Amino acid sequence: METETPAVTPLPRETDFVIVGAGHNGLTAGCYLAREGHQVTVVEASPTVGGMTSTNATLPSAPGHFFNEGAIQLTGIFRLSGVAEELELHKYGLRQISVDPAHVQLAPDGSSLAIWKDASRTADELRRFSPKDARAWLDLANALDPAMDLVVAYMKSHPLRPWNKEMGRAVARAARHPKQLWSLRHFATASHTEFLEETFESELPKGALAAMAAFSQMRLDMTAWAMIYLGVVQRVSNAMPIGGTGALPAALHRCLTALGGTVHTNSRVSELVMSGNRVTGVLLDSGQTIRARKGVLTTCNPVVTLNELLPEGVLDFKMSARARDIPIRKTHATSLKINVALNGEVSMRRHEAWRNDGLDLRKYLIAWHTLEEQDAAWNAVVRGQWPDPVPVSCAIIPSAVDPTQAPAGSSNLWLWSGVIPVTPEVPWEDVRDKVGDAVLRDTAQYYEGLDSLEVDRAVLGGPDIEKRFNAPAGNVYHVDPLITRFGPLKPAPGLGGYRIPVDGLYLSGAGTHPVGGVCALPGKLAAQTVLRDLAKGH
Repeated sequence: METETPAVTPLPRETDFVIVGAGHNGLTAGCYLAREGHQVTVVEASPTVGGMTSTNATLPSAPGHFFNEGAIQLTGIFRLSGVAEELELHKYGLRQISVDPAHVQLAPDGSSLAIWKDASRTADELRRFSPKDARAWLDLANALDPAMDLVVAYMKSHPLRPWNKEMGRAVARAARHPKQLWSLRHFATASHTEFLEETFESELPKGALAAMAAFSQMRLDMTAWAMIYLGVVQRVSNAMPIGGTGALPAALHRCLTALGGTVHTNSRVSELVMSGNRVTGVLLDSGQTIRARKGVLTTCNPVVTLNELLPEGVLDFKMSARARDIPIRKTHATSLKINVALNGEVSMRRHEAWRNDGLDLRKYLIAWHTLEEQDAAWNAVVRGQWPDPVPVSCAIIPSAVDPTQAPAGSSNLWLWSGVIPVTPEVPWEDVRDKVGDAVLRDTAQYYEGLDSLEVDRAVLGGPDIEKRFNAPAGNVYHVDPLITRFGPLKPAPGLGGYRIPVDGLYLSGAGTHPVGGVCALPGKLAAQTVLRDLAKGH
């Protein structure tokens, strides 16, 4: 289902709140504000709503194939956020299919390992390879379980004011398991590779936990923490929206419209308008100004908001320096996204026959590169070199889950890697076709028939993602996912509580607490901050 283009309505001259960006966080924030009776106007530079959650027919030779342009699933954090229930998104068309297992790691010999919500089920599979690894998996899962009470409660809280009833209950539960929490101490300081190599002896769990959650060079200290993602997927399963990820912003858009808000696409903001020391509106590329009586909330990359849209000199010297240093290239990596339209259905018979459990592997996020290959690729990326092979972080056939995304008898391949150089020695345009060919040859070893069924493809690197989504450096996280950039430090110290030291301006989106991905919490928490400020008379 193609992401909706709003009906053309006149842009208002004045409104209560202007929200910059009609991705899922901007629309979420808009719904919470409009629900409290405020007039909300959302402006979006693109021709459709959705941002990185858009689902559109993007290949000219395959008009019936709809591709998730950025994200692929609703995260478990979204399902814990309460957004779908509080906004009653089921009334606006949102339907979800739970995804379990969260990830399947393949090996060239036909074997595989599925990462299930139930850790004991994953351990049962691991016993085929190593009883020791099965025990280690359960130990890790048991240690993460009480920690996740704290992690989830904090994600759902304001980063500067996390203490609430849910956090209190989480602390009380976690305090009952001191040994499990203490066992994670090395997890917090070790490198990704060190932790995996000392914990597991077989290759599939190491490859899986590298592919699922590696965000920077894997031999750096304090990178193992990223595997906290395992705790999330073992707490609540991810979900696939019927109609593609674009079904979420479409439902939010309908909800916002029902609450009296408006969305205006093809409306790029060129500058935030100041009156004295307060942001009082936005100036569009068209030359029109929209006055915001109560405030402006931006969900675009905070680098753009603070360094491009906000007039020079508004932030003080210290905050200006911090805004300029918000990391978007410090991991040295950006994204590779490949969409392929297929005239027919690929097969994964060889790996399915080995499993012999009826699992249709086309429906799940798949990866296959070893820890050694992924480690080598990250080492190449920090040198500005193109990895060989480029490790596939995840691939899936979304139309196998939701047939509405492709014509009858046809299918789509969605593939993403987060391990290509952001500042390469050889420019992207010079290697695009070579990289695309190599990755798809590699992929065809696991998706049988891929090479003969292709109708059309799009091979998108960092520069393409930057242009499509106004995402500097093609950074899909908005801010590099470093351990030093979470909570009150995201996007920078002093800028991490949604309300920044500029009256009338609020930050939201993937570049704010808690995380990127499709979780909607940045939008919800930012809106709650705005409403709290209004109640206090700010």
